[in-house]
Amino acid sequence: MNKTKIVIMCGGRGKRLGEITEKIPKPLVKIGSQTILQLKYENYYNQGFRDFIFCIGYKGDLIQNEVRSFAKDGSIEFSDSGEDAGILKRLHTALPLMSENIILTYGDTFTDLDLNHLVNMHKESKCEATIVVAPIQNPFGLVEFDSRSRVTSFKEKPTLNYYIGYAVLDKTSFDYAPEKVFHLEDGQGLVTFYKIMIALDKLNTFYHSGLQITFNTEDELKVAQKQLIQFYTSVEEK
Repeated sequence: MNKTKIVIMCGGRGKRLGEITEKIPKPLVKIGSQTILQLKYENYYNQGFRDFIFCIGYKGDLIQNEVRSFAKDGSIEFSDSGEDAGILKRLHTALPLMSENIILTYGDTFTDLDLNHLVNMHKESKCEATIVVAPIQNPFGLVEFDSRSRVTSFKEKPTLNYYIGYAVLDKTSFDYAPEKVFHLEDGQGLVTFYKIMIALDKLNTFYHSGLQITFNTEDELKVAQKQLIQFYTSVEEK
């Protein structure tokens, strides 16, 4: 069993899903017959992880009820920073519950990441934070130009490395962030935190080229459902 706790962000509203998330929080949207939150939990559980922290906010009572309905042995804990807190603030609130290092993941994503390998690579790096990056093809041409407006580079639909919302963070890494950083708006706080870690040469990367499913709109949800069916079909055939 892996003693690293998994911290799942479950506090957002998911406004772009329209009417779907007016009644339920985004992690409770179903992909197939199960919520994405349950799919994530079972994936991590099957990899040997037993200790979970759910950072709740919007309709947090529904998250708690859902988790308690599917949780197995191990520990489940909830940390509530309210509906409007940013990701870094939610992490800071959950700090007293954390293990020596934690795996950060968002409640509306699903991957086939090998989390044990991720944790081992993080420890070998001697860094205090490791973010997971994946190649994503940009749908547009990328143009670079100088101060005279002269084009210096043009790349047609380049493949770039993007942060996909997974990370391993040592509990001590939060000591480097000033208190005011934890209160920045959603997105800004976490980016500022990572920039601090970069400046200290304490931020590592873990490259992932496998499955990654996320959705922000109803059309993307339909694509996600197809991707997940294909994933589980391929797993069963092995």
